Amino acid sequence: MRAGGGAAANLAHVSVLRSSALRRGRTAAVVLVCLVCGGLAAASTARAGQIVWSTGSGIWAMRDDGSGPHQLVSAKQLSASLPLGTLASPDVFQNGGTTVLFLGQTTALAPAGQPQVCGADCSATYELAGGALTELGPAAATSSGSAYYEKQPRLTADGKELFGSLLETGISGATMAPPQTALVERPLTAGAQPIEWGGTGSKTEPGAGFDGAPDPADPSQAAWVEAQGCVGFHVSSGGASVPSCQYAILFGPIGGPSSVVIYDNELVSANGDGPTSLALSSDGQTLLMVDPFAPNTGIYSMPVAGDPSTKPVGEVIAQPAGWTFGQARFAGGKIVFDAHDVVAGKPAGDIYAISAGCTAATCTFPTNATNLTNDPTADSSDPAWTSANAPLQALKVVGLPRVMSVRASSNRLHAGHALRLTVSLSAPGTIIVRFVRRVPASHPPRSQSVGSLRVAGVAGANHLVISRVSGHALTAGSYTASVALGGSSAAPKIVHFSVR
Repeated sequence: MRAGGGAAANLAHVSVLRSSALRRGRTAAVVLVCLVCGGLAAASTARAGQIVWSTGSGIWAMRDDGSGPHQLVSAKQLSASLPLGTLASPDVFQNGGTTVLFLGQTTALAPAGQPQVCGADCSATYELAGGALTELGPAAATSSGSAYYEKQPRLTADGKELFGSLLETGISGATMAPPQTALVERPLTAGAQPIEWGGTGSKTEPGAGFDGAPDPADPSQAAWVEAQGCVGFHVSSGGASVPSCQYAILFGPIGGPSSVVIYDNELVSANGDGPTSLALSSDGQTLLMVDPFAPNTGIYSMPVAGDPSTKPVGEVIAQPAGWTFGQARFAGGKIVFDAHDVVAGKPAGDIYAISAGCTAATCTFPTNATNLTNDPTADSSDPAWTSANAPLQALKVVGLPRVMSVRASSNRLHAGHALRLTVSLSAPGTIIVRFVRRVPASHPPRSQSVGSLRVAGVAGANHLVISRVSGHALTAGSYTASVALGGSSAAPKIVHFSVR
């Protein structure tokens, strides 16, 4: 990392995501908007709150002193709609937020031997609010020769989501078309349309992602990272000038213009991907950055405003040899972050906390850090913090009326033939079936709502014969049917089928 930056190298531009690729709405019809409560407080103000984090197999929460850990949702609970999935990158709004966003990821629907052709969706955002789960991105489904990812979801102060969007098409063997990337924002409402942030669709996304960090005090502003190349940049290392890759940390509104907060340089030999985490203090005035790649490794803080060549940059805590820091967030009077090493050949990580007043001169890792998770069997990562005191609610499934299973008599239908579903309910209620048509593979992976139907159901098996949806027969194409029980907060069951 360096405080000054010379003339940037020519950017390796990528094409802007086409509007059809950006405008993906959620597949669910019921939406719970993020509720932002509590006042704004400076990062130095100590107050109790909660931390959410990921273990890959689940999203967890605990009080920020490490007590009361409990699982909010597990990958197993989502296995019907997200086969062989993992859960990652949770977020909660730091100023009193209670809604949790996280990513559901899977490659299970990819063709044999081509895991990179994971379709739509390789990773997508889920929303957990008040114990109810909603999928914000398109449902996981096959899509020939393509892959779509949502990355690093973050909640904004006005109840929206800021995230990275990556689309790959034309994947054939070891070749593919140039990826289409952008940092985008969308409201947490049904059919929400993502909007490109800050012209990022024509910029180069770092390997670690744009890592958009919304300003908690001003929803119109955010920080993000852009790669500026590895040609023509140098840093001093061991008394010599050595080649480096440069990354610009920018801050600005969705429509621009943006300003440079700081430049981060990494040795070409370090094979770095740029900063792995950005976070803003609750008043939006201080930026926290994790740089895990040489020559400067650790967690850094700096004021957002000011000349990047002269502003003070403080190293909060250094990353020691053998460890890798991942994500860091302000947490009242603390900073929470994840740190990873290798145990018995496998990555192992925990969530740690240090005083927000730490400097590299006064705090060292792990001596001055508190291990909050202390779980040698898990690789805990991606902590986020909220000042909310009421315990975050886990997914309400166990014991609730819900759809137990859905089975189609055939997943390939001829035009004019009925879809036959066997839906098993844990209790009587209204069966709600929503149909989405997946756009052909020649287009970016996206979906179009076809319609829905409601059927009175009994406990146990229900046999549905569906020949028309919203008064029309299903035309040729690929479809997803989402089957839920009315009034239940349990996640719907998913069936994929095609009409020929």
